[in-house]
Amino acid sequence: MSEISELFDRDPLKLSDQDIGAIVARMREAQAQYELGIKAPVAPKPKSAKAVKATKDLLSDLGLGGDNPLDELGLK
Repeated sequence: MSEISELFDRDPLKLSDQDIGAIVARMREAQAQYELGIKAPVAPKPKSAKAVKATKDLLSDLGLGGDNPLDELGLK
C-alpha cells in the first residue's frame, strides 16, 4: 500500500498536520501533472486484432460464428 492510500484509510479526525500536509502535497502534484497533460491511464486498451480473431475462432468452434452469436442462442 502506498503512503497516500494509508493516509486516506485513517480516520480523518485523527490525522496530524504532517499527514494532512502529505495529502495536500500529493494532490497538488497530481493536479500539476494533470495540467501538464500527464494523465493516468483510465480506459482499458482496445483488444488487438489477434485477440478478436481468437474470440471469433472460439465462437465458430462452438457453432456460434455468425455476425451476432446472440441470435443463434435465441437471445436478442
